[in-house]
Amino acid sequence: MAFGTKYSLKVTSIAALAAAMGMVAVLLGFIAERKRINADAMVWDNVTSKCNMPANKTFSLAMAAAFLLLLMQVLLTAAGGCLCCNYKIDMLTSPAPLAVKSLIVSWVLCILAVIFYFYGASVSSNRHARPLPRPFLPAATSTPCGYAISSGVFASAALMTFLATASGITYYLAASRVYIIHTWFGQPKFCFEVGQPTGSPLPAPLPLTIVTTT
Repeated sequence: MAFGTKYSLKVTSIAALAAAMGMVAVLLGFIAERKRINADAMVWDNVTSKCNMPANKTFSLAMAAAFLLLLMQVLLTAAGGCLCCNYKIDMLTSPAPLAVKSLIVSWVLCILAVIFYFYGASVSSNRHARPLPRPFLPAATSTPCGYAISSGVFASAALMTFLATASGITYYLAASRVYIIHTWFGQPKFCFEVGQPTGSPLPAPLPLTIVTTT
């Protein structure tokens, strides 16, 4: 795909908006990773029967990142259109194969990142003590106050968010390039009027003579 192609203002604006949304989601994911509460910080107080732990903002950060990622993915998919439905596009001589592959990769990464965000948010929202033994949760540590999410969950989600954003923008630009090529090749390059000779100009019409008989 030729990234040097001059795109319209609409295409550039949508790509820039999607990039901004994706980068904000990545930033929120890394902030959630940094703000997550470790198992050592979750201490159960037997006197007050409460859990003493710092303020937990991980849930809201993870949910906001997942929402922005989904919104960005839907925006790019809707704006790029359905290449598979356009039978007039030559799949061998256009960026359509790259667009289709990028779309599949972006959606796979988006779904995985959203699962990581939702799982991390659900584990991080557990602040109450539960009777032991507790069920095993992957990538989580059991504490007297509940569960603490393990390190790397939100960081992995943020990394997948970045890759999904790059793949989604690649899809949208490739899809826009496909439509540019299809429109350019679909326009007529030469126009001839039916019945118009291509050589010397038309001769002047002969005068009409009326003959009368007596």
